[in-house]
Amino acid sequence: MKKLKVGYLSLVKGSWINESLESKRKHALESLSKLDCELVDCGLLIQSETEAVTVTEKFEAAGVDVILAHFITFSLGTVVPGMAVKLGVPVIFWSEPEPPMLGKRIEANSFCASNMNAHALWKMNVKYSLVYGDHNKALKELEARIKVFACLKYLKNVRIGSAGGRVPGFYTSNFSELAMRAKFGAEVEGITLLELVSNAGKIKPEALKTALAEVKGKACCSDLSKEELEKGAALYASFKELTAKYRLDAWTVRCWPEFADIYGIGVCHILGTLTGSGVPAACEGDVYGALAMLITKEISGRAPFFCDLISCEPEGDTGIFWHCGAAPVELCKENCCPELKKHSIINGGGKMGIASEFPLQKGSVTVLRIGESRDGASYRMLIIKGEAQDTEQLLHGNPLKVRFNRSASELVEKLIGSGFEHHYVMARGDISAQLKFMAAQLDLEVIEL
Repeated sequence: MKKLKVGYLSLVKGSWINESLESKRKHALESLSKLDCELVDCGLLIQSETEAVTVTEKFEAAGVDVILAHFITFSLGTVVPGMAVKLGVPVIFWSEPEPPMLGKRIEANSFCASNMNAHALWKMNVKYSLVYGDHNKALKELEARIKVFACLKYLKNVRIGSAGGRVPGFYTSNFSELAMRAKFGAEVEGITLLELVSNAGKIKPEALKTALAEVKGKACCSDLSKEELEKGAALYASFKELTAKYRLDAWTVRCWPEFADIYGIGVCHILGTLTGSGVPAACEGDVYGALAMLITKEISGRAPFFCDLISCEPEGDTGIFWHCGAAPVELCKENCCPELKKHSIINGGGKMGIASEFPLQKGSVTVLRIGESRDGASYRMLIIKGEAQDTEQLLHGNPLKVRFNRSASELVEKLIGSGFEHHYVMARGDISAQLKFMAAQLDLEVIEL
């Protein structure tokens, strides 16, 4: 993925120029060099529109994705709005706290500059946000914002493979292809189950050997036959080959009812292995679920967990998130060995593999759902924050108990009353602030629970 290009503007007012401002500019550049982005420096302390014209041309030629307007002092309100409209990119204002006030002339007036420029961009309907703080505080906030903008840039070019479409009766897996492409940029490539399965039968021995090692991983293979494992490896290799063929970033699969009959095994653990390899794979044909998996992967840096919420316990404000065996093994609970087993549901259970079985890790989690509004004219984002608890193998598959940050009864009432889809994507850590910032950039309705 290409790095985000950030155009850095160091802004001052001519009548406030003094010898310290250039050193402040250099200090800022040193701090910003630590960010994971390509920094395009304006090259000077910008005082006038004339100087800004040259910088705008430089940023346009470089193809910057975001403008970082650093108000070292107060600055006139003509530079940033004109540049933002010309380049058609969002703006991050960076203002620093006022230096100690010792009864003399005001030294910076940096925040006031952001306030004034924010009004102009608000009136012009240009996306903007504010980071306020010294270099240490600002750097942390800028890092989070830049990660979101990088994710948005990434989404504009992602391709999701939909193998077989959605499963029967799951209207929650429906999606609007053109609306999703217009809003997020993501494309969908329709792929038949026939091609996926047929290709699995053509895998070369060396590729099969490599795939088998990945499918087994560090799991304890308890009740699977050699044939099931080899079929799983061939299927995984087929997914990988088609990922390259169609230039895919994620998958979603019609994993039942016919998949096991066609191929002889279930696909669950193979989807988990794909997700663990960096190619998120959603169950039951859920394209928006795959999109959410891509988002959480990029922002959290960890493999996501595609799941259902199957139980809520009002007394302890907890709930059980679960799916039938497609969690990536890297999310396995500490000191617990993942098992590859016969699937607990296919054909009544215990008949054929491959499903992974283990409870997931404890710790802070963020649950995400992206879906359409009731009229289909817009999108909404559901965010649930919680703390994953130490969980036992409560049932077959991948269970995890999560304590919510609010009443479980209220959460259930909101989920059901608002008609949310029953599939969720769980990320490790608290990424709620980044998700809300992303929603603001995309004009998504946010429901935070």
